[in-house]
Amino acid sequence: MDLPSIRCGIRCHRDLVINYRATDNMEHRLPLLFLYLISDLRSLLCCQCFPSHIQTDYCAANIVTKVKIQDLARSESEKWLRYNANISTVYKGRETFLFSIPHKMEIGTPGPAHSCGVQYLKPGLEYLISGNRDERGLKANACSGVKFWTDIQAILLRNVDCSCKIFIPKTWNIPMKNEYPPKTDDICLAPTRGTCQFKSGVCKRDQRGVCQWNLVKPCPEKAP
Repeated sequence: MDLPSIRCGIRCHRDLVINYRATDNMEHRLPLLFLYLISDLRSLLCCQCFPSHIQTDYCAANIVTKVKIQDLARSESEKWLRYNANISTVYKGRETFLFSIPHKMEIGTPGPAHSCGVQYLKPGLEYLISGNRDERGLKANACSGVKFWTDIQAILLRNVDCSCKIFIPKTWNIPMKNEYPPKTDDICLAPTRGTCQFKSGVCKRDQRGVCQWNLVKPCPEKAP
């Protein structure tokens, strides 16, 4: 589950609210309707965060860690929220740390000022954080830096192959098209988002050197 995608476009649309007044004059209604449609279009353009795959998050980040949130430390001018967290596992970027595990550190996530939505973390819950180190601790990537922790993620992360790229079809094509790329040995076409195949697989090279979708955990067969 990707937290920012749930709120995608909410902030942009909020800033473009149009106040309507009842009128019998169609001449006055049409311009207002046009402006309303334009505002909806802009709300789609201003935020392009879609549910991402754990492999894409891992390969794009400098640091990937499993953390347990303790509490909210502070808010930095609505741009970033800082949480006190306990780092239990570092899956990528261990060489950037000079401490033993577990370790307490601040985790930064996007705040209300980000167009793709605030990322609130709940104390007591575990998350997979993908991002970069900053002067105060870690800062999650704006769109795909926060995922609820699930046990299968540990297996997925051990099988990630960053030499393979994942193409995820979008479920809509307005206002931009999401054409399928030419098939190459370096690209996997991801299964549909939310399915067992999507959640339980990674893109990695086979013995021929061709990137293929591989399940790290069997999925139930569909009933005939």
